Amino acid sequence: MLPSHYLSSLTLAERLYRQQPELARQIYSAEVLQFLQDGVIIFPQVIDPDLLDRVDADLADLPALARTSLLHGMISIDGNADHYEARVLRNLSKLGVTDLRQAGPGLKLNDLHRYFDSARDLAFSTPIIRFLDELFGSAPALIQSLTFWKSSEQSLHQDFSYVHHHSRLGHLAAAWIPLEDISDKAGPLVYYKGSHLLAEHQFYNWDQGGILASRNIDPQTAAGYGQYLDALINHQGWTPSIYLPRRGDLLIWHGALIHGGTAMADPARTRRSYVCHYTAAAHHKAMARHRVGEGYDFSEPPSLPETMRPRSLPTRLVSAAGRRLKRLLQRGLTHA
Repeated sequence: MLPSHYLSSLTLAERLYRQQPELARQIYSAEVLQFLQDGVIIFPQVIDPDLLDRVDADLADLPALARTSLLHGMISIDGNADHYEARVLRNLSKLGVTDLRQAGPGLKLNDLHRYFDSARDLAFSTPIIRFLDELFGSAPALIQSLTFWKSSEQSLHQDFSYVHHHSRLGHLAAAWIPLEDISDKAGPLVYYKGSHLLAEHQFYNWDQGGILASRNIDPQTAAGYGQYLDALINHQGWTPSIYLPRRGDLLIWHGALIHGGTAMADPARTRRSYVCHYTAAAHHKAMARHRVGEGYDFSEPPSLPETMRPRSLPTRLVSAAGRRLKRLLQRGLTHA
């Protein structure tokens, strides 16, 4: 994807803000306008504490891997190279990790909303959905969720280069939800206000003018990304903001906001957090198979009832053998 394609895929709200700001101020709420200006917005103490308690209860047994169920052991993970190679939670033991709190920074647990109702409900909390509905101009859809026990210590980046599982790349935002009060020694989130408002010539060239990264990119190009962002930040004069939230706060950032995880000053500190990426429902990859022209068809193809479906020869033989065995058993019981 080229920069021009990305810019043409921005939300209507952002295109109006960039091109006709006075009109945008007449249409959108103060919260959305602040987000469009800064690329980030913070909502203090809007997440239901009872919901956070439910999440804590569901996640209580995950850190001690020996007590993790077989199903939860299949939770996919990501992070540094070792985490990526391990693939799933249960394989961390092969790295000598017996407790998530010992795993060090960077470990991500993917899509816990698929395993726990509490995590799903947290991803769809009313303050998040209400804001994104206005921003996108339609109902938001969850792309993925990431759960951290410690700092990501992830270098500066922009999400759109890595999260592109939706059809309109500019329709991307993320929610950052602290599951505990975050210490400045725990490697907190850092971000740069205004860094989402890129001009066409300010995108990093990953490959032949393209703006999307991949795991197969050559190491030299990957290494150049961080250097490019550092130079861009210095040239633009953007200043860092460190996020030190309390449990119950909510931060939502733009898919192009430059952000990262700072280094942990205290390796023992946790930074438990829950991060969700969203797009507009109409642009989610799951909708592609229902798309017909400019509309959607959710009907299922016709199928025969089970009793009328043709069965293979082995299936018919097994069924016939089962019926014969049943008759033999019944005769045996009659003569007993």
